Amino acid sequence: MKKSSLSACMLLLCYCFATAQTIKVPFTSDQWISRQAEMVQETYMGKESIFLKAGDIYLKDVGFLDGTIEYDINFPRARSFPGCYFRMQDTAELENFYVRPHQSGNPDATQYTPVFNGEAAWQLYHGKGYSEAFDLKFDFWHHIKIDVHGLQAEIYIDDMQTPLIKVAELKRTPKAGGIGLTSGGAPVHYANLQYALRPAVAFSPAPIPANGTGGLITRWQVSNVVSSSLFEKKYQLTPAIKESLTWTTQQTEPSGIINFSRFGRLTNTTTTIVARVSIESGMDQIKALSFGFSDVVTVYFNGRALYAGADVFRSRDYRFLGSIGFFDKVFLPLKKGSNELWFVVAENFGGWGLQAKFDDMEKISLK
Repeated sequence: MKKSSLSACMLLLCYCFATAQTIKVPFTSDQWISRQAEMVQETYMGKESIFLKAGDIYLKDVGFLDGTIEYDINFPRARSFPGCYFRMQDTAELENFYVRPHQSGNPDATQYTPVFNGEAAWQLYHGKGYSEAFDLKFDFWHHIKIDVHGLQAEIYIDDMQTPLIKVAELKRTPKAGGIGLTSGGAPVHYANLQYALRPAVAFSPAPIPANGTGGLITRWQVSNVVSSSLFEKKYQLTPAIKESLTWTTQQTEPSGIINFSRFGRLTNTTTTIVARVSIESGMDQIKALSFGFSDVVTVYFNGRALYAGADVFRSRDYRFLGSIGFFDKVFLPLKKGSNELWFVVAENFGGWGLQAKFDDMEKISLK
């Protein structure tokens, strides 16, 4: 009896997936709303389309959680980032897939990124599962499909049988929301927007390693967002600095990346956040710590400045992306007992984050 019930449930689930209703939304529909959009409806290269000269357009009253989104896109050879928003809670909280026509054929020709508090994070999420090379064509109709289910998504371009990108873990907690299209900074044509809703699937986030596993720091004390001027020419932490900060305990993602945009919103005057961790050492010793950051960092150890660096987009050459990784290393002169490590991280553009790991955890523990 139990096997029969299970079989019936599986058949029903398969039926629901197979018969998801496709909803086509013409650009003449009053379901569309715009944000600073300049647009013209026109027939272009044989398709009824919207010529989005600038800005974004959104579908209102769409509760998209799981399902598919498909559209045709046509762009010129220009630096731009046209693409699709989904599971939009508002214009600052959403998932985003876009293409970079000016990077056609390069590893970053395509990109998935979450947006928290209005901050995209492609510098934190790059490579397999986030970005992929693709030979984009210009003045050509590409067909794109985004298949979303739980915490995963497959993204197809032109070839609808083989996904170009398999997103193993969408970074935002699944929640039904809107769908949008963006010009991405240059004129673009869109046509044949359609979506299909499917029953939501159960999801389980990937487990986060215990703090210190394999040397990885997965739990930080994170401050409020402050002005970078608080730390200017400060080579030692002062009582005034400490009194300006409040703290919450936050976990990283399984990779050890902590995306600060989850916890604070940037303003024109406040662009800096602090992550700190306490290190208990069983003896006086020196420990190597590898880390990555985006975009500007000052490291304080036991109250004194130890390191400063900047990985701002294009700060080294025109193709320098400022992507995060374990690319830097410091050697911490631990004293026996309690030690405190601070990372003061300022954001410039493209992702606000940190990751760090010890080469080994011998005779140390994290608090």
